[in-house]
Amino acid sequence: MPPARDANWIDGLRGIASFMVVCGHLCTALVPWLHSPAKDPKTAPHLFQLPFFRLAVGGRAAVALFFLITGYVNSIGPIAKSRAGNTDAAFNGIARSALARSGRLILPTMVATFLTWFLAQVNAYHMTKHVDAQWIRQGWHRQEPTLWMALKSLVKAETETWTIGWDEYDGTQWTLHLFLEGSMLVYMTMFATVLVKPKARLLVYAVLYLYFWQLGEGLAVGALKGLNIVFGMFVAELHNHYKDSATSVLPGPVPTLMILVGIFMCGYPQDNPQNAAWSHRMQHFMKLFAPKDADIRRYWDHLGASTVLLGIFFSRNARRVLTSPIFNFVGRVSFPVYLMHNTLIKTALTWMIYLPSAMNPPRNEKGEQMDLQRGSTVHIFIAAIVFYYILYRLAALWVAYIDPACGKVVNAVTNWMYGKAPTQSGGPILGNGTHTHEKSKSVLPA
Repeated sequence: MPPARDANWIDGLRGIASFMVVCGHLCTALVPWLHSPAKDPKTAPHLFQLPFFRLAVGGRAAVALFFLITGYVNSIGPIAKSRAGNTDAAFNGIARSALARSGRLILPTMVATFLTWFLAQVNAYHMTKHVDAQWIRQGWHRQEPTLWMALKSLVKAETETWTIGWDEYDGTQWTLHLFLEGSMLVYMTMFATVLVKPKARLLVYAVLYLYFWQLGEGLAVGALKGLNIVFGMFVAELHNHYKDSATSVLPGPVPTLMILVGIFMCGYPQDNPQNAAWSHRMQHFMKLFAPKDADIRRYWDHLGASTVLLGIFFSRNARRVLTSPIFNFVGRVSFPVYLMHNTLIKTALTWMIYLPSAMNPPRNEKGEQMDLQRGSTVHIFIAAIVFYYILYRLAALWVAYIDPACGKVVNAVTNWMYGKAPTQSGGPILGNGTHTHEKSKSVLPA
């Protein structure tokens, strides 16, 4: 396997994670009952409510994957330089990465927020307010009555994404400030451990892991962000220890078994785990180890995603699959897919699914308009296929045009701060899929 292709298997995993996020949100919008393992304890489950199959419509574990990837790729370079005794280069790399990180994440997000704000101001979300899908309806935003009010709401949305973690025009951006915080956790940990030997750094990871495990603060600080970031750094340590021999360390069936067990754990249901025996047992088991009142769903997401990542890390065949052209493509466009999918759900997908009903809106006996009704199952299935085609086509255009433009801005600002002449680098912000491990920088989510 060519080194350059093997080096970007993590991009393929990132692409799968972004695809899963979109699937999860489509499920929440159109078939939210699939988030439960069964309708009730006495009802047989649907195929996509069963373990393994339910990953096709669930996206929660994908968010954990994004944090794992962030910890992994942002720590590989500093760890390699530390192990080689090149501490000056390690400190220099950490400083440069920490400075550029904010711009590489915030600038594209601001562009995405501007686009969804603009659509709201031209009333593109009008139909969204009247659909029968609650999750889509909650994403409706009014058209501001004046230009001044519209501009104020834009500034508010652009800033609150990073201050309180909420964008009123796109609620799915709530994770982005956590990714930025997670990156800074990586840089801070790397800065503090550059001078120590690898065994000492492993001890630091263990302490951090136990700290975040017992923290259990809601869904953001402990099990969602901290545990995954720390475990990602641990896998990066394994990479620098085993290097090219990682895929021959374990017997062939073991990584496969790890991936399967991880996928099973990732299938822990978002809602009503008591409705199925398998998930009810998982619920009781985790309550024995998770902090009181913690969101145990996030703990299963973490354990499942971490086991999958570890299994792929040790698996030659899994890496080969993830470095195929299709996975390289979905990996390259993963960030714009994440940024744009909610906007397209509220526009293109909503228009396709509800247009027939909107042309003849249902009304009650009083003549009041009722919720628009979606089309048939076949209609929705075809609309979803078209939606995915539009989403990935636009994401490819984003990578071709918007990413380079954002990259030039970030490079110009950082070069000015360094006191250097501007460079001509205008490559995609997320990387073009041929980066080396030391130069790899995760933007996500992930």
